[in-house]
Amino acid sequence: MRALLIIVLLGMTQQLFGNSNPDSLLLKIDKRNQTIIGGSQDKNKTLREELDKVFQSKGLVLTDSLWQVVRGVIRTNTEGDSSLSVQIGNSKVKIGVIKSGATYTGPQKTFKMTYPNDDAKKINIKTDSLGKALVIHSDGKEEVRVGWNGIHVKDGQEEVHVDWNGVRVKEANGEETNVTWGKDSQKENQKDKNKDLYNRKGFNVYIGLNGLAGDMPQVTTMIYPSPYLNSDKELKPLGSRFVSLDFTHSATLARGKKSALKVGYGFSFDWYNFMFDHNRVVTKSPSATTFQPILDAQGNEIQLSKNKLTVSYITLPIVPHVVFSKQSAVRMIGLGGYVSYRLDSWTKTIEEKNDNLARNGSNFNLNQVRYGVKAELALRHVGELFFNYDLSPLFQKDLGPQLTAFSFGIKL
Repeated sequence: MRALLIIVLLGMTQQLFGNSNPDSLLLKIDKRNQTIIGGSQDKNKTLREELDKVFQSKGLVLTDSLWQVVRGVIRTNTEGDSSLSVQIGNSKVKIGVIKSGATYTGPQKTFKMTYPNDDAKKINIKTDSLGKALVIHSDGKEEVRVGWNGIHVKDGQEEVHVDWNGVRVKEANGEETNVTWGKDSQKENQKDKNKDLYNRKGFNVYIGLNGLAGDMPQVTTMIYPSPYLNSDKELKPLGSRFVSLDFTHSATLARGKKSALKVGYGFSFDWYNFMFDHNRVVTKSPSATTFQPILDAQGNEIQLSKNKLTVSYITLPIVPHVVFSKQSAVRMIGLGGYVSYRLDSWTKTIEEKNDNLARNGSNFNLNQVRYGVKAELALRHVGELFFNYDLSPLFQKDLGPQLTAFSFGIKL
């Protein structure tokens, strides 16, 4: 494709300015051995040194930029032969890079390459049907278009488009590469340099355990059953679970070579499941929320196999965090906070004797707004750990026990 683009550009030059150069230098290079065919075979000299010698004999200079173009044509991975034509002053230099099947006529030091599409005058130049682009070459498989929207080169299934925004390359296997000019290109390069940093964003599932902290109110009344007992806040450790469905994004505040400071934000749906280790159920009375047992017809407490309070929230977390390489032992450290709004709450009990299930929905004088602090730690061989601690009490002041909830666990 590179050789085709060079030939096309040369063809445009000839169409615009004509061809009035009387002097020419014709060379033929063996692509595999990288030697000048028909020239002196000095094994101690490189191909460039041989080309320098030939150019000097014609009073020309092989510049570094021209040598890089010649190297590019030699290194192109094509099955056929390639040719390159350039204008140096009043002299035309034509270089053929031969892999197989090419012929030449004339003396060994001056010969003429024979290629079916090598003559720039054979290139067809026309405009497209809309008149917006100049079609320089098109044979179905290969096409070059030049217009105000840029230059588009097609070679089979490979395509290259160059415009004011940058370069877009489409490979034969369908892969695409975009390079943007200016500041955006620098951002892309910076992004590539830090693509191995740990990334805290997307959809996440947090699962763990929860607990209650604080003291139960001290009650001196002799009324049975008592509204509060010191044991009312006791939970079954493995039965009290915390679940969170988290949708988060992150913004970069500062970036280094091996780390970056970011801030995570988004929203989540959280569930507290407080599984109590006793038979006293959270109950809302006219004056306050208390813990009361379920009594049978004889006034005896019914034993429960399950007794839990579930509260669901929608949460807005904000977590500043530092990320490191995915290969480091510590991948991320974060410390932030959250604000939640209660969506629903209910109690669920199952009697131990006959498996009777009861579900009671209420606000139970719970605080409608919840807030607290969050800490996160991502370890390479462990995963991402979290710890949440509510700064607001679970129940409203003077309407229930002043208990605060906490949770900890791992991100799946």
